[in-house]
Amino acid sequence: MVPTSDDDGNGPNPLGLERKCLTNNVFLLGSLVFVVYNLINSFEMTFPNATYPPLLRQLTLQKDLFPIVLSPWNPTRLSPNMAKLWFTSNANDQKYEVPTDIEWIKKYGGLAANGGVRYLTNRTWIEARGKQGNCASALHVFNWIMKQVIEKNGLLMLAYGELIHIHREKDFVDKQGKFFDDDIDLWASPETVAHVATLERQLNSKFGWTMRCFIHDGKVVLVQIVATCGHRLSGVGKSVSSQPGIEVYPIYTIPRQGSGTQYDVVRDFWQGTRLPEPVMFPAKEMTLKSRGLKEPLDLQIPNQPLKLMECLYGNWKVPSKKHASIGKVC
Repeated sequence: MVPTSDDDGNGPNPLGLERKCLTNNVFLLGSLVFVVYNLINSFEMTFPNATYPPLLRQLTLQKDLFPIVLSPWNPTRLSPNMAKLWFTSNANDQKYEVPTDIEWIKKYGGLAANGGVRYLTNRTWIEARGKQGNCASALHVFNWIMKQVIEKNGLLMLAYGELIHIHREKDFVDKQGKFFDDDIDLWASPETVAHVATLERQLNSKFGWTMRCFIHDGKVVLVQIVATCGHRLSGVGKSVSSQPGIEVYPIYTIPRQGSGTQYDVVRDFWQGTRLPEPVMFPAKEMTLKSRGLKEPLDLQIPNQPLKLMECLYGNWKVPSKKHASIGKVC
């Protein structure tokens, strides 16, 4: 007997069953795709800094698949056995590691750079570009960097003197456009330190600025962003150029130890300043209309800036040349 659509000659095998099996397989495959899509989407939303612009050639950020950050509202909180975070510079093919080893971080005493200073751009280019002149202003460069960081949901907060000036003078510059301070101090999460390093090539081409890293035990402990105009190539110390420099201080949250500490401690890696976590996080956003810029400047500041400034400076409302004490504990 010739099999019909309802009989294959080997017992009942209706075509409807084949369709049902096919439908089930398609459903399972669709469910798997849905689950994978949502996992990927969840990863990108939770860790927006996991990917970086593909066109960067000067510097390439390289990172293990596993995320560095555990707490989205405090991206400086690390845990034991974190993945390494590092970037490489094509200027010298050097690998630079941003510290994520919490035990090493605890032991580092600050203000030390046994590996000296490494420029991320060829020194010959820096000198040649500096002689051309016409470097962008510090505020324009800072504004551009903040836009890149905010776009990636990074953390780059105002620190030290800049906190005072936006609260006391309501600006970074006076009526003549002169800076109140000789640099712009910023606190950054480890991922943001690495992200900012990937901007080096664009800082070169767009603004005539360069970047240098202070190295200790092969790890980046401080980043200085400087204009090539008027810059003197130098070692460890404050940079000199035609514009105030931008200093990026990595910060980390150290878990509290014992019953004597009420809060986890946020530590400025280079300066050694220690601050209670609630004073710093979650960070706040604000917009500043500066005399030095035509467009508003989007900023990030600590959660309790007034309390922070009172601890670091005392009466910060009165102009003074006093600097925050090294290793200050609040």
